[in-house]
Amino acid sequence: MKTWVLHKASDGAMVSGIWECTVGGHHATCTACEYVVLIAGRITITPDGGTPVTVKAGDAFVVEKDFKGTWKIEENVRKHFDFVVD
Repeated sequence: MKTWVLHKASDGAMVSGIWECTVGGHHATCTACEYVVLIAGRITITPDGGTPVTVKAGDAFVVEKDFKGTWKIEENVRKHFDFVVD
């Protein structure tokens, strides 16, 4: 995984950047709301106890700040992200 932070708000309330990850998987616990635009790749995201959703290059989506679940990287991924921190 690689992360490039492109912008941080002066008050720390928002962070924007690019994230890349190779094929594999990990369990995620989110503490901030995240808006994502998937630039490349494909991911199957499965909330704990929930239904899997597959997103692909060109898709935009939001990950809620209380999300817990698995991200299975099906193809190498590059995403643009915006975190909004409460």
